[in-house]
Parts: sequence; C-alpha cells; structure tokens
Amino acid sequence: MATAETGNGVSRDAESEPARTSPFRERSFVTEIFDGADDALAAYEAVETGLITTGFQTLAWLTVLYEELAPPRRAMPRLVVVSDDVNGDVVLALPLVVVREGQLRVAVFPDFGVGAYGAPMLGPQPLTEKSAIRRAWRSVRSSMRDVDLIRFERMPAAIGDRPNPLLMLFGSAPSRVSGNSLTVRGGFDDYLQNVGKKYRKDFERCHRLWQKEGAPRFYRASTDDEIAHVFATLEEQEAVWHAEHGSSDNLADPACRAFYERLAIDGSDAGLTALFALEANGKIVATLFCLEHDRTVTILKISTGGARWSHLSPGRLVVLEAVKHYVARGVTRFEMGVGSDPLKHTFGTEDVPLHDLVSAQDVTALPKAVLHELLAHLGSGRGRRIRAAFENVMPKLVGRGSGS
Repeated sequence: MATAETGNGVSRDAESEPARTSPFRERSFVTEIFDGADDALAAYEAVETGLITTGFQTLAWLTVLYEELAPPRRAMPRLVVVSDDVNGDVVLALPLVVVREGQLRVAVFPDFGVGAYGAPMLGPQPLTEKSAIRRAWRSVRSSMRDVDLIRFERMPAAIGDRPNPLLMLFGSAPSRVSGNSLTVRGGFDDYLQNVGKKYRKDFERCHRLWQKEGAPRFYRASTDDEIAHVFATLEEQEAVWHAEHGSSDNLADPACRAFYERLAIDGSDAGLTALFALEANGKIVATLFCLEHDRTVTILKISTGGARWSHLSPGRLVVLEAVKHYVARGVTRFEMGVGSDPLKHTFGTEDVPLHDLVSAQDVTALPKAVLHELLAHLGSGRGRRIRAAFENVMPKLVGRGSGS
C-alpha cells in the first residue's frame, strides 16, 4: 500500500481511491505513489528488475540527485508506479519531483540543470495500444490530484529499443530543443574517414601537436587520488572559463558541486560515470566527465586549460580520444547533450527530436499549459513575443519557478 505525503501535512492512501473499471473488461491499471527520497528510492529498488531507462533515470543517478539536489531546491521526490491490475506487472514508472512554481504545485522530471533527458521508465511488457496508454495515463493523473500541473520535458521518442508511450498522448508536442547523438559505425579510423576531410585533418593536426608537447597522456581516472585530482582540475578550469565568459557556473553552487563530486567518486565505483583527463607535459589540458548506461555514453561536462592550450583544440581532442577509447571496447553511441552548439556537429552528430507532455490538472494551471503548447508550435521569434505578452498580462500564473 502506498501512502503519499502531499507536502502540506496531509496524507492520502493511494489504494483508497476507487479504481476505474470497464464493462468491456479492457486492460486496467493501478497506480501507486511513493513520496520522499527514502520511500521513492526503496520502491524503485523493489521494482527495478527489467525496467528500461535512459541513464538519467537509473537508480544510481536518482539516488545522488534526490539526496543532494532535491532538499536545497525544496523539491519533493516522487515515484509513480503503474501496474497491470490483473497480473501486477509494472508497465510504467515515473521518477519525478514536485515543486512550487508561484501558487502552483508542479510535477516534473528531476532535472535541476544537470540532466539532459526526461523519460518514463518502461516495464518488461511493452505498453503499445493507444487505448491502454490512455487508460494508464488516466490512472496516473487520477493518482496525482494533489498537483496542479504535470510537465514532462525533453523526452526522447525511444527509450532503449522501445517507443516512448507518452508521445501518443494528447498534450504531447515537439520540444523547443533537440538532442545531439553520435553513432560510430565501424572502427575509430572508419569514423574519422566518414566525418569529413576537414575535421579529420584538424584532428590529426591537433593530435600531432599534442604528441610534440611531451609526455602526452590520455587516461581514465580510476583511483581515489586520480578522481580527486581530475575533478579538482575540472572545477578550476570551469570556474576560469565561466568567469571569462560572464556565464553561470553550476559548480559554484554548493549543492551542484556536491552532486557532481559524489557522482565522480561513487559513480565510478558503480560503473555509472567516468572521468577522463588529457595531459601534456604533466599538466591536465582538458577533462571529460561522462555518464555510462546501456552501452551509451553521455557527456556531462568538458573543461579545458584555456588559451595556453588552444592550439591543441583540447575540447575536441579529449572528446575524440574518449570516442576512440570507447569504440575499442564496443561502445558506439554517444550523447552530446541538448542545444545547438555548432561544436557538437563537428563530430558528425545527428539531431535527436525531443518531446514535451503538459497536462493541466486544475483550471489555475491552464495558462501555463496553453503557453507551453503555443511555444512548442511556433517559431522561436514569435514564441518569445507570445511569452512576453503572457508574462505581462498574467505574471503570477505563467512565471517559471526555479525548482526543476
């Protein structure tokens, strides 16, 4: 039995709510809610066997995120588990946080500026029929009457080799951002041949210059001392870069720093993360921090040593050395994150369409849901004007919070 704490001292029994039944005996579902980091993670551990996820919905990732980032952001961890009413098999699970945005309570995928993709976790048996997907979603919505808005952002169309069933629901729309994915076919040399002559020559030139610097070394930090040293260098290089460019450095935030440091240390032991360094003359000229899951590598952070090493294009060089490292071990898929950074396309990446799903649970949340829908279907220029108009007219209703 799942008891959900709504955050205002009121508890509700998820099994006490009447289940929807059909006179035609259609497939029906039961939804359970587990709130708070301890209960959500314990429930996840109990049902995780056979679940299909992206790297940002694994138990190891969520454990660090829920424990390090949710408390300072005043976000309540929540796990939603949808099971088949007949056989009890889990068909869908949603790792969420519930946050305050103005007067609204909003359920979102946990992001906090450190994750790339949001996604449901899929059970062993595919949920493919549109009618069944709609009934499962109705069960989810009915179980979350304590929130005003459900907003799922940046969802991939596929999770593992399975289609994302949430994209078939009303309210699903293309996201305003896309992902960048690289799939290497053949060996590393084949990849360099296919990426284009210009970029291949650039890499070969930088590689030669790196070799001439003396004591060239690319390695994965494995010991505690190596991880601590490489992570400290990453932090220092990031701080310098952001200071020079006048941008925000999330490692300067104590909670974010604790999150990444714990990922680097505990994640390495768990096979969740990898921290790489590119050295010349005994100095680290670039670092790369990666997430590993299901034979896919996702880049979390890249740092470089600044102008002193710019002739090496160290950011590009450390990525390509990592690609070579992984391809030799049979890993061929690399996620470069979201956004339109031109550098990502120099590696031969392809755009990965992402999708959002927004559902207003209460009439007070309708303006936010409508605004999100408009921005999803209009070009960025017009979208900005519409956003400005909405914010001028209804600032309290559409102002975005910072909880997610």
